Amino acid sequence: MMLDKIIDQLESLDQTELRILYNHIGSALPPSVVYQHKPSKCGCKKCKEGGPGHGKYWYAYFSYDGKTHCVYIGKEKREIDPIYELELREYQWRKKDGVL
Repeated sequence: MMLDKIIDQLESLDQTELRILYNHIGSALPPSVVYQHKPSKCGCKKCKEGGPGHGKYWYAYFSYDGKTHCVYIGKEKREIDPIYELELREYQWRKKDGVL
């Protein structure tokens, strides 16, 4: 099996080569997503005065291109594709700005 050969060859790599391999593998994988269920604060008087916020909503956090992104999911948790969400957001911004 090819994977077994690769694993055997890892022992012969120095730290610099391992770091290069690690970065290459990381760029080939989709970003990992962390989900949080938390209250949301708006601009109303109660929230501004330190109130508990509204409801509990789901958010997805992930890092891509050196930036941390947050995607609002809503009251019901659903799995997301982070790259699709970024492309959708970009499309919506361009459409709103009249670029499309």
